[in-house]
Amino acid sequence: MEEKLNLNEIVKIEQMPKVFEQLELIGEFIDNQLKDLDKLECTEDNKQEVKNRRTEISNTLNLLEDKRKEIKNKINEPYENFNKKYEETTKTKLQNAYKVLTDKINKIEDEQKQVKKNKIESYFKEYCEFLKIDFVKFEQLNLNITLSISDKKLQEQTKEFLDKVNDDLALIDSQEHKEEILIEYKKNLNVSLAITTVVNRYKELEELKKKEEEKQAQKDIEIENVQKIGKILNAPTKEVIEADREEIYEMTFKVRASKLKLKELKNYLENEGYDYE
Repeated sequence: MEEKLNLNEIVKIEQMPKVFEQLELIGEFIDNQLKDLDKLECTEDNKQEVKNRRTEISNTLNLLEDKRKEIKNKINEPYENFNKKYEETTKTKLQNAYKVLTDKINKIEDEQKQVKKNKIESYFKEYCEFLKIDFVKFEQLNLNITLSISDKKLQEQTKEFLDKVNDDLALIDSQEHKEEILIEYKKNLNVSLAITTVVNRYKELEELKKKEEEKQAQKDIEIENVQKIGKILNAPTKEVIEADREEIYEMTFKVRASKLKLKELKNYLENEGYDYE
């Protein structure tokens, strides 16, 4: 494409200046017709005349609008024809050529990126073996591999990532529940989250265990109290042993137990014939 095209010579619209001249003349005519409009008063006597004036203006506007649309269509028609011809003869050809070259460039650049990726992935595997890390995947590095970034920079990013994982593993190894923390860490490689998750889990388990122990202790106390009351109620009184006459004595005490145990005690007293309040 050594020749230069003068794009200004593609299309010329010869009639537009004449259209502009006509519009100027019409504009001057309208100005003359409307120059006294602001001074016009609308009264009961001349209301119909004002309405007629308004109708005349509306009709003129509608007529000009129709003309405007007609001119627009006439102007657009050659443009549409030109645009269709332009796309057929030039635009589509250039777009297709651009796409062909872009596809060729993308193909070779994708191959170059793959070579770069293979190199850094090989380095990743070697360094993982050196650090004895066998659970991290290459995709977890989220490296942005482009042609502009150097192999050295990619290696630095990879080493930095794996060194951090190695430091995290050393920290995990010093923790109390290291096996469980490691399981959590492998999910997202977030050491602080892994430690916090396991520590909180054991706190919750400890709280549950404490509540169960308190519940069992309270239950044991209730059982012991009922047993004590049973022994007291079943023990022979001095009156029963020494006299053949029955005298009634009163004993006052308080009982603390669950609702179920208190109900059992009440049934026991009733079944044994005790008078109680």
